Amino acid sequence: MSSYIAKWQAEHANYRKLLDLLETQTQLFANGEQPDYELMSDVIYYMTQFPDRYHHPREDVAFGMLLDRDPLARQIVADLAAQHEAIARSGAALHADLSAAAAGAMMSRATIETDVRDYVSFLRRHFDQEEREIFPRLAIFLTKADWFMVASAIHLNADPLFGESVQARFQSLHRHIARHAGCGCETPKETACCLE
Repeated sequence: MSSYIAKWQAEHANYRKLLDLLETQTQLFANGEQPDYELMSDVIYYMTQFPDRYHHPREDVAFGMLLDRDPLARQIVADLAAQHEAIARSGAALHADLSAAAAGAMMSRATIETDVRDYVSFLRRHFDQEEREIFPRLAIFLTKADWFMVASAIHLNADPLFGESVQARFQSLHRHIARHAGCGCETPKETACCLE
């Protein structure tokens, strides 16, 4: 398996942790408790600023290269590209709603629950589909030179949450995930912790 595919699978695992956190927060509604809208907003902000701007575009480049070698992948590539666009749109809308709720705006609990549930469910299915249907094809058909072109196509900023250094905005989120994971690295340091 390509190291790039392994990295993407690791990124998916990190994103799933964030989806778990969103689900946990919305389940608080059922217990009559108030979710942490600011924490949820930070999750969606991260998802719209890192995966939507770097992870998915790099996948799109690789998927496009795959079509030159595997024409049978045309439909799945088209489906995944459309999903990337839908994820970006729904993430931006959800971020706006959660930011408004965090700022004290009156938001329908049912709307937030439904929007979060739909977003989480859609992303989980998307990641599963990529790992099941397209990653194996990429491993077969893309060459080392192709992967170099994929890596070169999108200038990748350091991951602000799961990278070597956690940005200030995401330190609270990092601590929350670390506590949940029980990894003992609740305090972000200059070096990467076990959440990667």
